[in-house]
Amino acid sequence: MARERSKTLVEPEKTSYRPVRVIGVLLILEVIGLVLLGGYEFLQVDWRGINLRSPQHQAVEVAVFALFVPSAVLTLLSALSFLFLHRRGWLLAAIAQGLSLAVCLWLYSLFQPGYVYPIMAYCILMILYLNSQDVRMVFRPGQSQRASHEN
Repeated sequence: MARERSKTLVEPEKTSYRPVRVIGVLLILEVIGLVLLGGYEFLQVDWRGINLRSPQHQAVEVAVFALFVPSAVLTLLSALSFLFLHRRGWLLAAIAQGLSLAVCLWLYSLFQPGYVYPIMAYCILMILYLNSQDVRMVFRPGQSQRASHEN
């Protein structure tokens, strides 16, 4: 009876790396989504008909979309860090999500494009997931030393 009870209890030393790997995949999906959205916006502009003295509103939006490049690079680096279980991945992901949210809010205040809503929602959900207990347990101080001794 005592043996069965001890099997059902979760050992406090064991942590699951599955949520961290899921975040890595979700961050890679975010980068893919940003690249696809940027490509779509780029293809929507008639680049031959642009007058440089009075640029079209759409061309300015595409040029401003380049502000997502730093956050996409940070997101990709954080995704790779999450997949390889490096501690700096959490901080990179938090900075990248904050930067993406800042760019979205700035774009919304100037142009009000429709694509900022899903990006903002995704970033907010990622920030909430980054701060979940399962993910934070993996990156707490001293966790990397225990994981290296177990392997």
